[in-house]
Amino acid sequence: MAQMSEELIEQWADATAEIYNESLTGINLSRLPDAMAQYVDLFSQSEDLTFNADATPTDYFDNHPFLAVTAVLNNPEAMEVLDSDAQDALDAMADFTEAWYKFDLENEPELGISEADVDDVDEDW
Repeated sequence: MAQMSEELIEQWADATAEIYNESLTGINLSRLPDAMAQYVDLFSQSEDLTFNADATPTDYFDNHPFLAVTAVLNNPEAMEVLDSDAQDALDAMADFTEAWYKFDLENEPELGISEADVDDVDEDW
């Protein structure tokens, strides 16, 4: 099975930024229908691909698509903006984006002391 390309992942991040109006202040209802159309297209391209351990949407935008999908599903005003087809598509991609989010969390590098930090230690202490 083929893996999601970095270009496709970046497109997901761009669509997520569109939902949030390229900020983290909340969902932009006026941009939501167009962004959801992008999500539907991206989902159709992605649903049969494996996730990529080397790239995540948060490399390009602070919020993961799963967080955007969840935010829209849990926001009655946002759901009212979407037609029934977009709402159904959003429901269909919820499990996919959740699995992707968990995959990305499991593949985050562990934070710890890097070799650069060790070199910076003042040995006179």
